[in-house]
Amino acid sequence: MTQRIFVNLGEVYFGQGDLQIETLLGSCVAITLWHPVRHFGGLCHFVLPERRHSLRVDADGVQVHEAPDGRYGDEALSRLLEQVRVHGTRIADYTVKVFGGGNVLGLPPTKLRIGQANADFALDILQQHHIPVTAQDVAGEGYRYLRFDLNNGDVWVRRGHGVSHDMEKVPAATACRPQRTAGLGKERT
Repeated sequence: MTQRIFVNLGEVYFGQGDLQIETLLGSCVAITLWHPVRHFGGLCHFVLPERRHSLRVDADGVQVHEAPDGRYGDEALSRLLEQVRVHGTRIADYTVKVFGGGNVLGLPPTKLRIGQANADFALDILQQHHIPVTAQDVAGEGYRYLRFDLNNGDVWVRRGHGVSHDMEKVPAATACRPQRTAGLGKERT
């Protein structure tokens, strides 16, 4: 029987087996990694692109290095990539998908939208690491409920504003880096 694991904001999960990893995204973003040969993968759910680092020192004046915090996109990705290394695999062997970054606060387009900033950050940092994105469903309006199946790498998405909607499978793209979208099949201009 398939086990479901819910990933809360700021959490990172990596594993394998008969599992479905689920999360609820508003302006947050999730990055999924799936290894199609070994059938394991992971998901991070971050809240903000980066942490504002202020130099912290201990009582002896020595700089304190904090552990990576999954609430921040750069650190969440770092934690996922560490799991790739721990499992003796290469990131090039994974299917990578990006979701979320919705406008859930109803802000007009002229205001800074944290969801769009999160989505842009995720796509940009993956590109900087030379990690191709095979599918994405980012930005736009409302929340997304994700279900990531570690048996086959499928990701199912339900969108909405508190109304019941059916789940739909997000197809993998054939291009190296698909255009950023506000919904499936819609190019952002």
